Amino acid sequence: MSEAEYRARIQEAFDRIERPLRDVDPDVLEAEQSQGALTLTFADRTRCILSAQPSVRQLWLALAAQGTAYHFNFDGVQGRWIDDKGRGIELLSFLAGVIREKTGLSVW
Repeated sequence: MSEAEYRARIQEAFDRIERPLRDVDPDVLEAEQSQGALTLTFADRTRCILSAQPSVRQLWLALAAQGTAYHFNFDGVQGRWIDDKGRGIELLSFLAGVIREKTGLSVW
C-alpha cells in the first residue's frame, strides 16, 4: 500500500469512528483528532488512543487504563482493519464493544 493510500485509509477510519460520536454528550464520551491520532476520552477520564504508525502501515489502539495495545493492518480484500496477531479482531467491532462497555452506547 502506498503512503498516500495508507494515510487515506487512516483518515477514513478516524472519520468513521468520530462521526457518530459527534452527537454524544462530551461528558459521556469525547472524540478528538490531532496529529495522526484519535483520542476517545470517557466520563471516568480513561482514554482510548488510536494512532497512525506509518513506518509499519498500521493503526494502533491503546487502552491506556488497561495498559493494553492492539496493532491493526488494513485488509484490502475485506476493507477492514484486522489485528496483526491473527486473532481475527476487527477494529470497529472491537472499539464498539469498548464504547458499549464504558458508556452503554451502541454507535455502529
